[in-house]
Parts: sequence; C-alpha cells; structure tokens
Amino acid sequence: MRRSVFLYALVGFGLLASEAHADDKDNDWDGGYKIVATRRSGFVAGISLGLALGNADGYPNELAKLNDVNFERNTKFAVGSTNRLWIGGALTDWFVFGMGLSGLRLKHENATASGSAFIFHVEGYPLFYQGGPFRDLSLFGDFGAGGMKITGGTRDDADGGLMSVIGVGTAYEPVRFWRFTFGPAVEYMHMWSQSMSAHTAQVEARLTFVGGP
Repeated sequence: MRRSVFLYALVGFGLLASEAHADDKDNDWDGGYKIVATRRSGFVAGISLGLALGNADGYPNELAKLNDVNFERNTKFAVGSTNRLWIGGALTDWFVFGMGLSGLRLKHENATASGSAFIFHVEGYPLFYQGGPFRDLSLFGDFGAGGMKITGGTRDDADGGLMSVIGVGTAYEPVRFWRFTFGPAVEYMHMWSQSMSAHTAQVEARLTFVGGP
C-alpha cells in the first residue's frame, strides 16, 4: 500500500513538473512581436536653426481693411532666419513624434515679418530597413497654429491673427556622438489666415537627442 501511494505521488510530481516546464516555455514566447530598437527609442528632442527664404503678404486684422491695397503689406522676396525646438518620443526605430515651438523672421527693405507657432512634429524613416545611411534619412511634417505680423515703414502693421501652419521636409543626420545626431534639413512651410499668407523655404542645421538601446 505504501509503495502504491509513493508511486502515485512520484508520477503526479512528474506530471506537475512537466506542466510547469511547458508553461515556462509558453511564457518565454513573445508571439514573434518582440523587436529590439537598434537606432532610436524612448525620449527624443530636437533643435534646428537655419536660413529662411520666402514671402509674406497681409493686411491689418480688421474687416474694413482686408484686401484693401492701401493697407497691404508685402515683404516681396525676403531673407531671414528660422528656428525650431520640439520634444517627444520614438515609438520605433522608424517613427518619431513630438510637440514644440517654431519661429520665423523675414526681412526685405523696410518690411519685417516675424512669426511663431505651436507645432505637432511627426517624422518617419521609410527606408530604415534598407540599412546604411537610410537609417538616418527621414521625412517629416510640422502641423499647428501660430501668428505673424509685418511691421516697419509708415503703413499700419499687417496682422495674421490666428494662422494655420503646415510644413513638410526631409532631414539627414549622419553625424552621431553619444546620444546626439546632427545633420542638414530642408523644409517648405506655409502659414495662412484670412488676413495673411506666408510661404518659405528653409535650410537648417539640426541637432537631435535620441534615446536608444
């Protein structure tokens, strides 16, 4: 009798051990979805400074003065500067998003256009898995809202009020040191409202802090 009890207990323990071992294997399986970041992950922040070329045209933000040539302000072809700061995160090696601020200044003769905007920044690396330099070649967009004024001269200032903002560009950051990347970027940005419109081409130097493995 004792031998039978001992035998049953030994068999039962063996079955439990086998089941526990199988559970461990199941728990280790990730379903094929475990992808380890190799280039960027976690917190990301970027800053860029550069040259802006373009035009801003507008009117005072008053209904009676809209589209009246006597109050129109136009920078014509103007040269200036641009800057951008944003913080966010990398969901994968090839997709980054964030929020930040963008500034713009254009000047031609006695007309100066100055503006700023809150932006939502999205950036993708569509050729990341091609490897090599493609891992640092991106396409990005900036979307948001801001304001701009054209000042100088003797006419009333033009005021864009609340303006929509959209920008699209590409960047390449081949220089890497510690968790920073550095390189050039080019972007087209458009700001517009009922009383003002601005179009600019921007050439920038960009420094990015990239979290990673």
